Amino acid sequence: MTDDNSVRLFSTAHPDKSAVERFDGLVGIDDQKQDLLEHLVGILDPNGLKTWVTKHHPNGLALARRLERRPPLVILAGDVGCGKTELATSIGTPLARQLDGRVVSFETPSDIRGGGLVGELSLRVTAAFEAARQELGRGKGLLVIDEGDDLATSREQNQAHHEDRAGLNVLIKQIDALARERVPLAVVLVTNRFAALDPALVRRAHVIRFIRPSHEARRAVFARLLDGLRLTNEDLDELEHERRS
Repeated sequence: MTDDNSVRLFSTAHPDKSAVERFDGLVGIDDQKQDLLEHLVGILDPNGLKTWVTKHHPNGLALARRLERRPPLVILAGDVGCGKTELATSIGTPLARQLDGRVVSFETPSDIRGGGLVGELSLRVTAAFEAARQELGRGKGLLVIDEGDDLATSREQNQAHHEDRAGLNVLIKQIDALARERVPLAVVLVTNRFAALDPALVRRAHVIRFIRPSHEARRAVFARLLDGLRLTNEDLDELEHERRS
């Protein structure tokens, strides 16, 4: 692989103070936050599952064996501006605390596709995974792929170019290799276009959907943003009503 196809990942070691603030600032998506945290713990702490099975099912549990072999992939899917990327890049700190250890999160660059040369996308996807593995060492980590539909568009779409299909094949193989080799690295793919993703990738993933916020979630957002103004419940209801209309 030439230097032209090297990929520089942005990395953050967790626990991280700024990540705590960003994670806590995500209101109205508590279910998604908990779902992601629990699933990542299951991926990065397989011994925890084994301990639980040994204690509660000493004769074994078929479901647990399937969970141990699950691909380390989570897809965060939903509209623009609902907190997906912020959650993906800040979850490392609560995850590190849950695992009682250090977690390194890696973010792929915006130019992950490269310049469009033949074979470049496949090489850069491979380079991203190799760079994450190398920097991870013997620790545990996350590889965050934002705007994941750029890499994972369905191969069945008419406009899918050969390079796109080849890049997707490499992405799937890299994820499968993490599972097969039991590398403690989970992939979090963020997308605004879930319907465009390839079915083979989706089948490997734990999908967490972000929907339009509920009445309670909208009030929670206003309450946090306007903290200090001493708003009453009636004030918050009026703000939420105006935002809805």
